[in-house]
Amino acid sequence: FSVTFGNHDDEFDKTRKELYDIVKSIPHSLISTTEGIFGVTNFMLTLGPAGSDATDRVLYLFDSNAYTTIDGMKGYDHIRIDQIEWYRQQSRKFTAGNGGKPVPSLAFFHIPLPEHKETARDDAAILTGTRGEVVCSPDMNSGLFVSMKEMGDIQATFHGHDHNNDYAVYWNKIFLVYGRFSGCDTVYNDLKPNGARVIE
Repeated sequence: FSVTFGNHDDEFDKTRKELYDIVKSIPHSLISTTEGIFGVTNFMLTLGPAGSDATDRVLYLFDSNAYTTIDGMKGYDHIRIDQIEWYRQQSRKFTAGNGGKPVPSLAFFHIPLPEHKETARDDAAILTGTRGEVVCSPDMNSGLFVSMKEMGDIQATFHGHDHNNDYAVYWNKIFLVYGRFSGCDTVYNDLKPNGARVIE
C-alpha cells in the first residue's frame, strides 16, 4: 500500500514529514519521497512482470499540498512547477528506455486539477458515476494536465477531496477519476456506503 497527502493531513498535531515517517514505518508500506522538490509525498511506483526489469506501468504520486500561500489568492494550493518538472524528467527517462514510446502511466493526487471543472461544461465529456458537488480545485492552474498531454504517458488521474463525487470522466483522451470516499464520517459524506475504487 501507499498514500499521498492532501489538504487536511497536517492540520492537527503532526507535520507532513512526521506523518510520512509514521506511514513509512508500517509493514508493507511503499511510500517514498523525492528530496529537493515541494511537498513530501512525490514519488513513483513501477509495475512489470515478475522476475523482469521491464516496466509496463508507472504510477506517479503527487503531494497536492494544502492551501495557497500566494499573496492575494485564496483557496486550495496547486501542484508546484518543480513537482511538474520532476514528473517530466522521469517521464522522459521512461520513454527513452522504452524505445521512444511513452510508458502507459497513472497519476494519483488528492486535490483535483482545474481542468476537472471544465469537464462539467463540456457536452462532449463522457461522465459515469455520482456528481454530488462542484469540483473544488485550485484557482491557480500550474500546467500539470498540459504536461501530461505533452509527455503522452498518463492515461488517467485519480483523486479524492470532494467527498460526494465518485465519477469518472473521459476528457481530452485522459480519464479524470474520483475515488470513492473511504474514511470515517466527516463534516459531510452523502455517498453511502463508503467504498474504494479498484483499478484492473
